[in-house]
Amino acid sequence: MTQNIPWFAPAFGAAEKDAVLAVIDSNFVNEGDVTRTFEAKIADLVGVKHCVAVTSGTMAISLALMGLGVGPGDEVIVPDLTFIATANAVRLAGAEVKLVDVEPRRFTIDPEKAAESIGPRTRALVPVDVNGRGADYEALQTLCAEHGLFMVCDACEALGSHHKGRPLGSFGDAGCFSFSPNKILTTGQGGMIATNNTDLYHRLLELKDQGRRARGTGGNDLHPALGYNFKLTNLQAALGLAQLERLPERLAQARARDQWYWEGPHNCPGVNVEGLRSADDGEYRQWADVLVDDRPRLEQALSAAAIGFRPFWYPLHTQGPYRQPSDGFEHAIAVSAQGLWLPSAFDLTREQAGRVCDVVAGALRA
Repeated sequence: MTQNIPWFAPAFGAAEKDAVLAVIDSNFVNEGDVTRTFEAKIADLVGVKHCVAVTSGTMAISLALMGLGVGPGDEVIVPDLTFIATANAVRLAGAEVKLVDVEPRRFTIDPEKAAESIGPRTRALVPVDVNGRGADYEALQTLCAEHGLFMVCDACEALGSHHKGRPLGSFGDAGCFSFSPNKILTTGQGGMIATNNTDLYHRLLELKDQGRRARGTGGNDLHPALGYNFKLTNLQAALGLAQLERLPERLAQARARDQWYWEGPHNCPGVNVEGLRSADDGEYRQWADVLVDDRPRLEQALSAAAIGFRPFWYPLHTQGPYRQPSDGFEHAIAVSAQGLWLPSAFDLTREQAGRVCDVVAGALRA
C-alpha cells in the first residue's frame, strides 16, 4: 500500500548532485581530499580534535574498540535496547557482549545496572544515545574512571544533538556516528569516529587503511601495522558535505515536528509523548517517538490510514546471537513493547502531523 504520509526517507537536491558530479569530474573517486574536508567539518561540529571517516557506524564502533586494544577475552557492556549493530560491532572486535537494562524514560543505559555488571574481564562500555537522547554521562564517566574502563559512545542517532551543552559524540574515549539512509545526514552508508585521543586517532588511520597512517601509492608502500580497508570515498564524502549544509534546518524542523505531535495527543489516554519534550534545549529527536499502551491497535489504525511508522527494536536479549533469559531486563522489555516512531520525514508538514495525531487519538479513544 502506498503511504500517504511516509515514516521517513532521505532527501537530496541539486547541491548533492552537483557535489557528486564534481568528484566524478575530478576522476578521483576513492578516499581523498573531499573525505578529509568532511572529517574536519564533523570534528568542528562535534568539538573534537580528530575525526576518522569509515564505511559504517557499525565499523566506527568496532574500530574504536580495536584501536583501544579491546578484543578477544574482553567483555563490553551494551544496553539491551538498541539496534543490534551496537552489539555486533563488539563481536566484530572479538569481544563478548554483556547486556544490561535501560532507563525507562530516556531509554539509555542504566548506570546502576551497568555498575552491577562489571566483572574481571570487563574492558569497555558502549552507551547508546537513543534517538538523540544523551546517556547519563556524568554517572558513566565516573563509573569508567573508577574501574579503568574505556567508553566508546554510540552516537549514531545523535549528530547535532547535545547533552547539557556538550555535543553528543564528544564524550568518552570516542564517539561514533552513522550516515545510513535513515539518519539526519546520509552518505548512503558511512560512519565517523570522533576522538580527542591522538594516539587512538593514529591507530584508527592504520586500522582503516591497510596499516598506513598516510595515503601511499598503492605500490611500494610501507605497512608497519595490521590494518584493513574501511575507507569512505570522496563520492560519499561529497554527498555528506552537501547534506551537512542542511543540518541546521533539519534540526529546526525536527524540533517543530515534535512540538506538533506534542500539541496533538498529549492529553490522550494510552499514549505517552513526554519524550518529545526535552529539559535539555540542545537535544533533538532523530525521529518522533511515543509510548503506547495498546500499540497493536494504533499500528492497525495507522496502516489503515496509509501512515508510515516503525516499532521500536526488540530487546537484544531476545535476538538469536544474544539470546538469554529475560530476568533483569524489565525496562527494555516494556519500552520495546510500547515504543513507536511516528512519521518524521524532513518534509513533514504541520497538516500531516495533525492528521497523524487525529488517527492516534481516534484509535486510542475508541
